[in-house]
Amino acid sequence: MTQQILLASLFILFLQKWLIENTLVYKQYDQVKDILKQMNNLTTSNFYNNRKYFSNKRSFRFDLSKSQIQLNETYCNQSDTFKFYHPDIVLKDIYTTRETDDLTQEIVKSISFIKIPNYTKDKQQNKTALPEALTIPFNYYDSYLTRSNTGLSAMCLFQKHNHMRGRQQLAYKNELLNNYYQYVDKLKTMPQICSQNVTYIPKSYRLWLKDECLAFFELINTPEYQQKFQKHGPQFISKLGLEVHRGAGITMLFEKETKQLIKEYQNGQNCGQISKYVIAQKYINNPFLFKGHKIEFRIYFIIASTYPLIVYAYDSSLIRRCAMPFDKFSLEKSSHVCNTAIVKKKLEGQDLQEDQSFFIEWKLDYLQELLLQKKAIKNKKWLNDYLYPKIHNTIQHLIMSTQHYFDNDSKLSEFFGVDFMITDDLQIYVLEVNSNPQLLKTTPGRILQNTQLVNDIIEIQVAYLRSKYVRLRSLIKRILSSKSTLQKFDKEFKEAYKDKLEPEFPISSNNLFRKIIDKNLKDSKAYNDMIQTKCIL
Repeated sequence: MTQQILLASLFILFLQKWLIENTLVYKQYDQVKDILKQMNNLTTSNFYNNRKYFSNKRSFRFDLSKSQIQLNETYCNQSDTFKFYHPDIVLKDIYTTRETDDLTQEIVKSISFIKIPNYTKDKQQNKTALPEALTIPFNYYDSYLTRSNTGLSAMCLFQKHNHMRGRQQLAYKNELLNNYYQYVDKLKTMPQICSQNVTYIPKSYRLWLKDECLAFFELINTPEYQQKFQKHGPQFISKLGLEVHRGAGITMLFEKETKQLIKEYQNGQNCGQISKYVIAQKYINNPFLFKGHKIEFRIYFIIASTYPLIVYAYDSSLIRRCAMPFDKFSLEKSSHVCNTAIVKKKLEGQDLQEDQSFFIEWKLDYLQELLLQKKAIKNKKWLNDYLYPKIHNTIQHLIMSTQHYFDNDSKLSEFFGVDFMITDDLQIYVLEVNSNPQLLKTTPGRILQNTQLVNDIIEIQVAYLRSKYVRLRSLIKRILSSKSTLQKFDKEFKEAYKDKLEPEFPISSNNLFRKIIDKNLKDSKAYNDMIQTKCIL
């Protein structure tokens, strides 16, 4: 009986506390709105402000900045206040958008509580206002980054976005290469161990830089180069920088193509006068072959947050084989480039969806089995002991070489696909990095895998958003109950605004993303002990 009375008393005390707290919060509606407005102002001025790079340089493609959304300068305050008083919107539901009619939209629709409008030419004059309940904008376009006022008309406190400024530093081939060489130069000033094994990009010449351009033309005019060319085929490929993907802008430097390049640059005399972003990159002519075909594999990763930096890499991979058998002397581009667009072009008129052999398998376990069968490896744990660590470490270096361009803001994230090639001696090289990679319906297997991929991404975004929401909501209540100001809680706010998972919002065990960077941790622990503390920039 005494125990029952005690439990009843505790329940009454809890109920009284809850009523007092929530009554106080509702009575202080205007104060809540004001605190949320101040928080948005703080995030805009203290976090989303990499002015060093972005103030004088616009680096977005306008065709990726389309917007049919009506942007209202009071939107964020209305949206954040609405969510503050309706926690279930954030803590239990998922409200997201997708403006492009693609597989991702189909997947998003199946898990979202927001009806996604179809933007057709007939409807362009009828812009749609952002719904207040929106929490996870999962957009194809960059419109919120380029055409909105963060913290006012979009990029609100209780939202997690799937785009970030600075992504082009990874996705543009010229920027990726610039950052790589700057990174390597910095590592050379550090202990020798720091620059070991940071060779994930083949030797390249940036032809827009006069010295490298001259060095390239000097090289290809040597007898040694000509001998190698005759004996081993093309020694270089050329690539166009900026946002050129899907196999476009890639040219094998056979005799005809080399002569064209020599003519354009007047055998080096025009070096320094042509600003076009052309890369001459060493061609890797010893690829690992599958049934006589060259293969590439794509690894997906997400920058889940930039405050602090948190990165996840996906366990599954798309392994693709080139359309034509590999022959280093072949003039067929589809013998050397395995991009889906190249395969489709070569097999035009055929039903690619029925020919799943071009998309070999999603699991890298399959690659391990091939290598074991060929006796190229003996270790049955090679995948986990060597390949995954190698891939993850390469992505870590890619991020470290570009991280200074990222805005520090826990509202931001970005989805990438990095294409790798593996050689016959089991070295891996980065071919290119794609931001916002397309998720296609090429095969039934890809549809299933892409469905899980999008769900896994959104699960991670939701977990971090819910964790931050709980911390900030608790902080607002403390400010109200103490009749204080946000300024006095400045340190607490900056800590609460950091992305980190609260125990009540774990990532599910069947999620295929694995954390490879978490700057909540100290020193080498932030990189899963794959990069030594003395080598961290």
